[in-house]
Amino acid sequence: MKWMIPTQHGAWSMLILPFVLGGMVGGWTWTHVPFAIAWLFVYMGTFFLFQYIKQRKKSRDLLRTVMIYLIIAIVAIVPVFLVEWRLIWFAAAMIPFGLVNAYFAKVKDERNVWNDVSAVTSFCIGGMASYYLGARLLDATIVWIFALPFLYFMGSIFFVKTMIREKKSIVYRNLSWGYHILLFIVFIVLGYPLLALAYAPSLIRAVWFYGKTIPIMKIGIVEIANSIFVLTCLTTYLLI
Repeated sequence: MKWMIPTQHGAWSMLILPFVLGGMVGGWTWTHVPFAIAWLFVYMGTFFLFQYIKQRKKSRDLLRTVMIYLIIAIVAIVPVFLVEWRLIWFAAAMIPFGLVNAYFAKVKDERNVWNDVSAVTSFCIGGMASYYLGARLLDATIVWIFALPFLYFMGSIFFVKTMIREKKSIVYRNLSWGYHILLFIVFIVLGYPLLALAYAPSLIRAVWFYGKTIPIMKIGIVEIANSIFVLTCLTTYLLI
């Protein structure tokens, strides 16, 4: 088999931010270690599974990689389920969204915005699971753990579309700018200045970068830096 790592910068932010946010707010436990391993290999396994699905000529090496990654994930998650079996409900909640991603891989339409939305939803459910593993609570905070990263990544989806696939689309430009402006205004009006601050750099980069030719690598670096800032603000808000 070949040991391969996905190279999508945005997806790595989506994988890590909700998980870390959930652990920071809910409290870290030793079970987060095997859970993190399982979470990582589920992501890598499903990523390459979708690559395999869309191949016309199926690669046995790729399939072996998928199987090994998913086996590692299963082995890692067993002790977590033994400690807290209720996490299985979070896993079950991700399945429909995984099937949506598999469908778009099958029809070779992975750039479809609904494919992105489905992936973001799965990652944010993972953040809820990370929170629950530490807090053992289904409360209002777990809703924030899902919603706040989801709102951020939705903006990232629209922004990246305007920078790469939909550079000349006025519709996506207006959607990106309008979404970020509305998100900022809503949090200001509702009296959440720290949350407004969390999303402010996203608004600035959506407007400032539009129409400029920026290498994909640089866009990825900016998104990673922005994700760290957002994570810091969201964690601070949820802990105070």
